[in-house]
Amino acid sequence: MQDPIHQLYQNKAYPPMSHPLSDPAVSAVAARMVGLQTPEPRSARILEIGCCSGHNLIPLAQRWPEARFTGIDLAETSIDEARERAAAAGVGNINFQAADLMDFEPADGPFDFIIAHGFFSWVPDEVKAALLVFCRKHLALSGIATVSFNLECGWLPRLPVIGKVRAIQQAGGGDIVSSLGVLRMVTEPDSPEIAIIDDMLAKGPAILAFDDFGPVNDPWPLDRFVQAAANAGLRWLGESDPGENIPAALDEAEIRSIRQHAKDPLALQMAMDEAAGRTFRSGVLCRDDAPVLGKMPPSGVLDFHLRSGRSADDPLAKELYRVIGSFAAASVPAEKIFRASGEEDPEIFARQILTGITRGWISPRIEAVDFKNELPEFPKLDAFRLFCARRGLPLVDVWHKPCTFPAGHFQVLSAMDGSRSREELAAISKTLCPELAFEPWLRHLAQRGMFS
Repeated sequence: MQDPIHQLYQNKAYPPMSHPLSDPAVSAVAARMVGLQTPEPRSARILEIGCCSGHNLIPLAQRWPEARFTGIDLAETSIDEARERAAAAGVGNINFQAADLMDFEPADGPFDFIIAHGFFSWVPDEVKAALLVFCRKHLALSGIATVSFNLECGWLPRLPVIGKVRAIQQAGGGDIVSSLGVLRMVTEPDSPEIAIIDDMLAKGPAILAFDDFGPVNDPWPLDRFVQAAANAGLRWLGESDPGENIPAALDEAEIRSIRQHAKDPLALQMAMDEAAGRTFRSGVLCRDDAPVLGKMPPSGVLDFHLRSGRSADDPLAKELYRVIGSFAAASVPAEKIFRASGEEDPEIFARQILTGITRGWISPRIEAVDFKNELPEFPKLDAFRLFCARRGLPLVDVWHKPCTFPAGHFQVLSAMDGSRSREELAAISKTLCPELAFEPWLRHLAQRGMFS
């Protein structure tokens, strides 16, 4: 791989975070909705390419102790950190290796799930091609690869801003953030580039160095990605989150208009990308010889576990979504929701659920997530969350979402080892963070499944 990429990742740490779109419990739903019966993640072989310091993979390995995990990354320093963090968390079903994908030959494949999040658009074309060939070679027959990439249509307005910032840096030698500040001052207030500059500034320097201003930042249109995957012997199945196939930014009228003019499913997806200005996709791929049976019948949703997603705006289904929300924060079997809904026709129920999933109003998984969300008397973080709290790293919740905190809050979290009562922790919080409403904050943590 090119030296600038290796040097960047060796000398700077990509901010640790988990990636909910890469969660196999979610991407397996996307595969099953088009007729591919993936293995169960809890006993699967799972590989992450570009795993950095392991923040995405370690919580998954904790969740599924019977599964086998492998993480590879080009940066030796990141792999060292990943090994340290896995050991501190007591996670023994994971193997981290410093490896270049171009040379990597796994000893423990084939893999049921391959994750490559934040990798494809930031490597040269030969590495992109190698990634797709690797997935075809090392996926199990019913396995899937989740590969994210930047979309050309959404990035076209951003690329000129990047070019201007680089020119300012060359002229004045400033860093990315200060150069963005200079560009903002000289940009007309009504220019659409102002919103792009502000979005970049909100990301912060740690992410900008790898993403927008990385050594390689190569957005592609969807059809180019799908064709490259096909050339490698892979088949595109859709977004890893089924609720993301239709962008939330589009209203019903826009969706109907696009459907009327689209010639085929791929053209439909690209037209929606263009209309929404979408910048990013997280897609699911399988082998071209995988046993894909075709579109899942609506009754297939009864095998899923469901929870509330985005706010529903379908008046006919509002009562159903209210019932789903009543089980919060858990993700419960669709059959249980059916019994509680009062709906007598399972076909009507299944179609409403399917609509909710495709519009993002309902979040499906292939396994239940059931936990007690009442406030514990002696709050206790698990070993990995406690490790992260004591080092100021994001905590990963039960939905695989990262959650970061101000420094003082991390200090309070660091005391949650199960030895202190809520009253004692409230006193610590009052000393360290007098502005913090401790009980509501603790309740929020419980609702995100943070406590053992």
